[in-house]
Amino acid sequence: MSAATEPVQPGQHWRRKSDRVLTRIISVDAPEQFRRSVHHRAQRRTITELGAFLKKYELAFEAVPVDAAAQAEDAQLQQKLNTTRDGVLVAPGQIWEDLDSRQKKRRVVVVSVQSGRAGVRAHYGTRLSTLSVSRMHKHSNGFRLVAPSELKYGAPAAPSDEETQR
Repeated sequence: MSAATEPVQPGQHWRRKSDRVLTRIISVDAPEQFRRSVHHRAQRRTITELGAFLKKYELAFEAVPVDAAAQAEDAQLQQKLNTTRDGVLVAPGQIWEDLDSRQKKRRVVVVSVQSGRAGVRAHYGTRLSTLSVSRMHKHSNGFRLVAPSELKYGAPAAPSDEETQR
């Protein structure tokens, strides 16, 4: 089946037949997969096998197409939310240092940025946390961007199977 004739598509809203609860489709596995799953969200994110999903749910309404102007407006808003007071655009891969004197040069690596929130992990660790982009400024309780030349072992290199993002 082509994407246009596919019964379940991302963005659609489906209603459960038993209790009439709406769920929004996040993604659907590729047709080449042996057991296809539907990723959907009502109150929480759920993964259901495609056949079981089609038995339990009925289409409530189609996905609303997003026009180019709305996408451009959303991109502008995201850029504004993900920019610090100093005018630095926070991006994945950047290293920031905590300026709190109690932290003893705590550094974090930005993993993801969305809607003014930065997902970070410890510089040489795996612990994940979330920071507000509004805290990323040069002040006693803020963060500052670290230059690669300041790092003891240089900038962390991406594994060979990944590409670096700048």
